[in-house]
Amino acid sequence: MAQNEQSTTTRRRLNPFRKKPLWVILQEEQESAFTRTNEGIGNPENLTHHGGHETDDAIELPSIKQSSNSSKRNGPERSVDCDGAEGCGFSLEYSDDEGEQNSGLDANSSQSQIHDPNTHEKQNHSKTHHPHQHLHRHLSLFDLVSIGVGGTIGSGIFVLNGLIANQYAGPSTFLSWIISGIAAGLSGCCYAELSGRIPSAGSSYAYAFCALGELPAFVTACFLTLEFLLSGSAVARSWGDKVIEWLRVELSASELVLQILDPGYGINPMACLVSIATTILVLGGVKESKMVTDFFTWVKVVLVVFMTVGGFLLMQPSNLTPMIPPEFGPSGILRGAVSSFFGYLGFDAVCCVAGEAINAEVNLPRSIMITLFIVTTLYVAAAISLVGMQNYTEISPKSGFPEAFQDRGVGWASQITAAGEVFTLPVVVLISVIIQPRLQFALAEDGLIPQMFGELDSTGNPKKGTLFAGVIMTLFAT
Repeated sequence: MAQNEQSTTTRRRLNPFRKKPLWVILQEEQESAFTRTNEGIGNPENLTHHGGHETDDAIELPSIKQSSNSSKRNGPERSVDCDGAEGCGFSLEYSDDEGEQNSGLDANSSQSQIHDPNTHEKQNHSKTHHPHQHLHRHLSLFDLVSIGVGGTIGSGIFVLNGLIANQYAGPSTFLSWIISGIAAGLSGCCYAELSGRIPSAGSSYAYAFCALGELPAFVTACFLTLEFLLSGSAVARSWGDKVIEWLRVELSASELVLQILDPGYGINPMACLVSIATTILVLGGVKESKMVTDFFTWVKVVLVVFMTVGGFLLMQPSNLTPMIPPEFGPSGILRGAVSSFFGYLGFDAVCCVAGEAINAEVNLPRSIMITLFIVTTLYVAAAISLVGMQNYTEISPKSGFPEAFQDRGVGWASQITAAGEVFTLPVVVLISVIIQPRLQFALAEDGLIPQMFGELDSTGNPKKGTLFAGVIMTLFAT
């Protein structure tokens, strides 16, 4: 029996894409239960015979069970991960397509395990080497909103506003943000619904796993890696370039310093530095990285509010006409909406930390909608203030607000804006380092990547996965 179970596990690992989507298995089991009921087998008093042995769960449908005392069986099983009143998450487990029976369902198999002196030793050995670990639930609603806002607000405020105003939409830039915000809101509603029903780590990977099966889910995980890991590398590299530009323009740094920070050959030492620093911070502990994320996120929000209020105080109504420049037309607004949608990427980072959210079924949907509301409000207000402060033909497509403040003769505001952008942008890199190991943890739990990525330390931090993600991101950023 132990050998059969071991071979089943081996086949399951060697063929990870044989699992069926959840809806297929649910439909098959419901049809099977209906057929058995019509044959008179569905009566609880009648027991189904398998090879001369009786079981009383032959037509049991999938149900939610506590992971501490649940037993595997054929079909999908939801194992609940609960920490008291703090919230629950669950993962789905499937059996092989051959439909092997799990040990302990019939009396003779249990009897054989009792007489086999090696059975318990093998079971203990398996439990020792493949423990089922759970992420610690410690993220409040405030923490989730901080991750969502911090991971979303970035180049959208500092770069895209100026680019869209100068090249696509002019004073009607805020309409582009509203259109893309509506599209992001519809997507956010989907994420909110799914995150409340499937509050487990992995975001889109977990949802694709439940709806489509493992192969589409694995492809989705690859795309999420591009979104988080490689985009984090790109942000780190962009931050390194901004530091060098800030030192050259604002602080008039010496040529020796600039040569050290920009040696050429495509090497970016500052991007390497910020990648290493964020990785070390996340390796240091979950609470520390959470506190730093909260701090930098809301400093960034304060900076955006400062820029927006300053722009409204310096607004000239003449800069807002014509609202839709004839050289752009309505099509320019739509082109601007396509470009501005990039500024909303990142709010789904909330779903990747679902396994660590307190009261996940409630707080995850709320945090997603609150994040989108805050981000959209800031984007629209900042767009109006920028085009009102400076004529759209003169707005810098690379550094909109600092150049606009400088043009209006408010140099100190320009310096604060430029320094604030350099100071707060690394939070996007930090969130990428936090998110990617959680995605790897979900993949490891499902057996799609090595189990080392599913190992947690005493604080619930996936250190091996974090180290791997940090090294890869650092290499790409440098």
